[in-house]
Amino acid sequence: MGSSSKSGGKGKKPELSDHAITLRNRLHQALSLGIRLSSDKRKRWYCVDAEIQSHALRTVAAFINCISSAPLQHPLIKESVSDMLVALAGILQSENPRIVSQAADLTKKLVNSLGSSIIQYDILELVMSLSQLLPSCQLPVQIECAIALNCILKKLGGMSYKGSKEVWKSVEETSLVGNVVCALQGFIYGMKPIEYFIEMASLLRTIMWRWPPSRYYVGSDAKLMDNLRDNYSSHDLSITVAVLQLCTALALCGNGAMMLLESKELLSQIMQSMGTSQPYSVRIEALKLCQQLMRSDEGCAALTFLYCEHIVEGILSAMGGWRSLCSNNIPSDQMPLVMQAYRTAEITRWSGSHHSSFWNLEIDRILLDTLLGNVSTNYQSQATVSSDELIAKLFENASDTRPYIWDILGWLAIQCEEDFAPQTKGKFCCLDVLISCACAAAKDLMLRSRSSLPPFASEVEPVSRAVLFMVLSPSKYISSRARDYLSEMAGPDGDGYLEILLTSLNLIATGDVSLVSDSLQTAVSLIGLSCYSALPQYWKLIVQKKGIQTVSAIIERCLTSDIHVSRSSIVFHLYHTSEGKTCCWDHVRDWEGEDILLFYSLQSLSQLISFSNFSGNHYKITSREEVFMRQGDSEAHNLIDRLFHILSNNCSPGPRWYAAYILSFFGFYGVPSKLGKRMERALQDNEFVDLQFVLSNGQALKVHGAILAARCPYLLPPEETSLKGRKCDDCPMNKNETEQTQIKLKHEVRISDRVDYGALIKILEYTYTGFFLLEEDLAKPLKALVKFCALTPLSRMLNRKLPTWGMANPCCKFTGALEHRGNPFVDIILEPEAFEEMTWNCSMCQLSMPHLHAHRIILSVSCDYLRALFQSGMHDSLSQMIKVPIGWKALVKLVTYFYSGELPGIKTDCIWNNMDVKQQLQELQAYVELSSLAEFWILEEVAEESLNVIVSCLNGDHKTSVQIIHYAISLCQWKIVEVAVSSIAHLYPKIRDAGDLENLSAEVIEMLRAEYVRYSQKNHS
Repeated sequence: MGSSSKSGGKGKKPELSDHAITLRNRLHQALSLGIRLSSDKRKRWYCVDAEIQSHALRTVAAFINCISSAPLQHPLIKESVSDMLVALAGILQSENPRIVSQAADLTKKLVNSLGSSIIQYDILELVMSLSQLLPSCQLPVQIECAIALNCILKKLGGMSYKGSKEVWKSVEETSLVGNVVCALQGFIYGMKPIEYFIEMASLLRTIMWRWPPSRYYVGSDAKLMDNLRDNYSSHDLSITVAVLQLCTALALCGNGAMMLLESKELLSQIMQSMGTSQPYSVRIEALKLCQQLMRSDEGCAALTFLYCEHIVEGILSAMGGWRSLCSNNIPSDQMPLVMQAYRTAEITRWSGSHHSSFWNLEIDRILLDTLLGNVSTNYQSQATVSSDELIAKLFENASDTRPYIWDILGWLAIQCEEDFAPQTKGKFCCLDVLISCACAAAKDLMLRSRSSLPPFASEVEPVSRAVLFMVLSPSKYISSRARDYLSEMAGPDGDGYLEILLTSLNLIATGDVSLVSDSLQTAVSLIGLSCYSALPQYWKLIVQKKGIQTVSAIIERCLTSDIHVSRSSIVFHLYHTSEGKTCCWDHVRDWEGEDILLFYSLQSLSQLISFSNFSGNHYKITSREEVFMRQGDSEAHNLIDRLFHILSNNCSPGPRWYAAYILSFFGFYGVPSKLGKRMERALQDNEFVDLQFVLSNGQALKVHGAILAARCPYLLPPEETSLKGRKCDDCPMNKNETEQTQIKLKHEVRISDRVDYGALIKILEYTYTGFFLLEEDLAKPLKALVKFCALTPLSRMLNRKLPTWGMANPCCKFTGALEHRGNPFVDIILEPEAFEEMTWNCSMCQLSMPHLHAHRIILSVSCDYLRALFQSGMHDSLSQMIKVPIGWKALVKLVTYFYSGELPGIKTDCIWNNMDVKQQLQELQAYVELSSLAEFWILEEVAEESLNVIVSCLNGDHKTSVQIIHYAISLCQWKIVEVAVSSIAHLYPKIRDAGDLENLSAEVIEMLRAEYVRYSQKNHS
């Protein structure tokens, strides 16, 4: 064979050099001394002779040194690599530490030489050999094996799901995670080499980064977490970085993040790592960890509650520390720290006290210096700055930070208080220049985005969104400044650009253009229309061009097409958020959720609705149907229907709040719900009332203290004269039955003559049902009463203020009656007939067994069976205690349903997956019990939801399914039996061979057999 490595012409594969061929032949001869075909026709290494093993390793080392310059896809190279992997996997099982160490080192070198192409080979045997060595070999060999194994696992990024699953199975079979955890538990600073801790921590981090199932096991190991805390304080830089990286990988799991947040001592140490006195690498890793811990508003609130000033100072010092270096731009060596700081500063998307801290520490000055290159002082002497000058300076500086700057500026603006005013130094205001920069950049980039190859495409949505958020800011200062600058920037070209916007949106509305083919451009156009809609000078043109109908049609397309687009899927700078796959964060989503196009459409409509001809005079409206009749407009009718559809479906909080806000222009206030509909019964009837409001004109209203305590406590009488402050001995549940039947209304509350009767009725309607229709003549008196009652969302709607950013889902719940300290107005106890052994201590009464305090009024409207029982006059109807034929777990879920209208489900997350079969079975049995109870108590929704939960949790594990089948049969729940049988039908042969069919009835066996036949026929087809 020739000695040339040249391609020899286009399309020809490069050949191996003579030297490579020689080394390959020597390798082949050496490996042939130990490799044989096994009984399953696979190659295995069988030689235990130390000399032959050493000889083989020397030839492997020589060949590895030459393949770095050889074509890795050459057939001879690929064949040789496969044989080397077989040999290394076998030699690693040697009892000679020197040979094992050498083999582990060569494994690392080979993997590094192959790079990502390692995924083309069978590495399972190699992974298992290395994994098995960790707990048993000598310390230096353990380190070598950990390094080699880490090298392999890091290279698996492009591996298929099936291949990754097989590797994880090998990791599980060898108890690798448990062994690494034990190794870290046993590390004592000063007793073992630091390299041991570093490599073990790095290996565990890699495993957690790639395989989510490992995280909960790691985070729930208290001994390991204590050891990490102890070693964190060793003041060794490499150990500190390793612990931070390990915690960041753990926090990829939502449950893991909560575990870290509960570890106060470790958390305190981590927060210290953000300070300017800490090394550069430590600060970067601390910021990365904070990003993960504050991925949710819950995590952000928990962390800022304890360390708000510390976190904000750490972020801002990292964002702006480069300015002290007398540099006009961010130095390249500072950029990694600055970028992590900006990513962490996106916690401004969550509301909280940290917002004021950011303003107090002059975040606006830092943002401006980053935008304009640390030259903001040059603008202090200028009264005005031209937009062209700002744009020119803007695009001279670090572009990577700008999308984050726009995001942060928008979040800060939309969550300001109404009376917010920026800090100024002399006549110079950084915030004013920032607003001007944003408006100028938005105009420039939106115009450029119309070209075929728009530059700075990653910034178009963030800067446009920032301008919109400033325009809609609750702060009068920010809002007025933004509108002024926006009007100025629009200039004489405003009408022309607005017409272009409306034309492009009309193409989307009519279906001529796909709604998702260019989601980014659609979003930017909707944002642009919202900005124009906030400026009165453009209202007439928008109406003439039928902009309102266009937006309404886009809303309809979003709903009928069932299109779900998240912001992170159209905004480039958000792709960074995690290199690893997150888990157990499903409950966390931005306020807009995956309805970003619907959200922007609703934001546009919220600006347009006030001057549209859709909403009109609704004087003395008494029903939704009457609104439709008075509209006399099918477009308005359709729009109202769409908005109600948004409220009644599982949309994100942002779209739901904006839909509710827009509906208020038609006279609808609040959010209708199933639970609210049921509560209408309580409002109309006088059963179980315990308070009476008496107005100055003598009119009286009978109400329920439990409902007011949960939804509108300000309507309750003062504590010293109300049932709210009564002692437990005064509760009806502690009276005998004769006394109970004689209980009358003990409390009358006289209402001031300044309270309008009609307004009070509307407040009660909202309190009980969460929804009402309002006549215009009641608006003024209602506003005053709503303000007194501190019903903030309703007050904002009545005063035509946009929803507060970040508010939770609008809903009608009464769980406050359960959560309220002292459980006011309790008049009944629910006790399970079957429950697990547990210690019980109740401060409300002397009962020592598990039970729940409740309110007859809420039980009666939530359950027809209980309502009939209470009205029957039978002995049980007067009893202070009801025994419910279910267990404790099921009872808690049932009561939650009664008070919230929602049956709690099971999150099939890391906690669920780490439960043993017995624990999972106990959780599922609760839903079987609820399904059984639902038949007798006429709770169809509970039965349906219980079945859905069971379906979602039966994942083909035949042992759990068989147990559920047994339990469901005992309670005659045949629908659940059918579901469980269907979930394991494909495993019928395995169940039969294992002998598990013996425990099933003939009827169930026949069901299982028939389902398996259907499954087989379907697969055959």
